[in-house]
Amino acid sequence: MTAAEGLPVRARTIGLALAPEGRESPELKMFSSLRYASVARAKVVSFGLALLASGCGAVFPEMSTPLRQPPPGFTMDPPPPSDVLYLAFAKATIPQKTRDGRAWDSVGGSLPDPFAKFIVDDVDLIVTPIQENTLTPTWPNQKRGNYRIRDGARVRVELWDNNPLNNHPICTKEVHELNEQLSNATSLDITCDSGAYIQVTAEPAHGKIGLGLFYEIHTDAAFVVRVLAESPAARAGLQRGDQILSIMGKPVKGMSEGEVRSLVNANAATGLDLHVRGANHQEHDAALKDGPVYALLAEDVP
Repeated sequence: MTAAEGLPVRARTIGLALAPEGRESPELKMFSSLRYASVARAKVVSFGLALLASGCGAVFPEMSTPLRQPPPGFTMDPPPPSDVLYLAFAKATIPQKTRDGRAWDSVGGSLPDPFAKFIVDDVDLIVTPIQENTLTPTWPNQKRGNYRIRDGARVRVELWDNNPLNNHPICTKEVHELNEQLSNATSLDITCDSGAYIQVTAEPAHGKIGLGLFYEIHTDAAFVVRVLAESPAARAGLQRGDQILSIMGKPVKGMSEGEVRSLVNANAATGLDLHVRGANHQEHDAALKDGPVYALLAEDVP
C-alpha cells in the first residue's frame, strides 16, 4: 500500500503533498494538528453539555441586608437571650517562675509564650493566639464575639505556655453555674493554685440593628439562603430555602436585581412585608423590620 493509500479519504481528496517514505510532509502535519484540535473542541463542548444536563447551573451571589451599630439610647427589644454571651479573654497574670521554680523558657527568651482556652462540654470554644515572651498577656489579636452556651454546660478555663518541654497547663479552673455567676457581673475573675490570674470578659450578647436576612436573586425569583439565628428574620419565621414571591405586595417575577434590593432595603426600617413559599410548598406572609440582631461569631457576620 502506498503512502497516499494510507491517508484518510479527506487527505487524498484535498491533494496533500506526500513526503518520502517514513517521513511526514508539512502539509500532512498541519492536517493532523487541525484534526486533533477539532476533536478536542468537540470534547470540551460535550463536557459542557454534560455539566448542564447534570444540573450544574449558574452561581448566584449572596445578597445581605445591612447591619449597623445601634444609636445612643436605643433600646434593644428583645434583649439578648440568656444563653448567648459576648466572650473574650481580657488579661492574665503569670508567676515569675514555674511551680517547681524553673525559668519558663530556655529557648528564645526567659518568659512564657502563653495562650488560653475557654472549653465548653469538653469542646474548645475559644483558643487564643500565642502571645510570646510575656507574663501579662492580653491577646490583642484574638477573635471576640457572641457565643451560645447552654444553661448547665460544663465550662473550664485553661492557661498554657507554648513550650513542648512543659505540657502541663499553667492554670485550669472549672467554672460552675456560669450564668448565675454573671447575673451581677460582666467578667469572670479566676485565681489558680499556681498563682496565675485570668480575667474573662463575659457580657450579655452584643447586638447590631438590621434584619439578619441573606438572599439570592435568580431569574424571575428570589430565595432566602441564610437567616441569622437571633434576628428579626428568624423571629418572623423565615427559613433557608423559602422562595420570596412578593415584596411589599409586588410580585418578584419580572423584577431586576436592583429592584429587589431597593425594595428590601428601603422598607427595612419601617416594615418589610414579604409573601413566601416554604420548603413544604405552603405559602405565608412574613412581616419584619430592623431590630436587634445578636449574631454568633460562628455565623461569620462582619
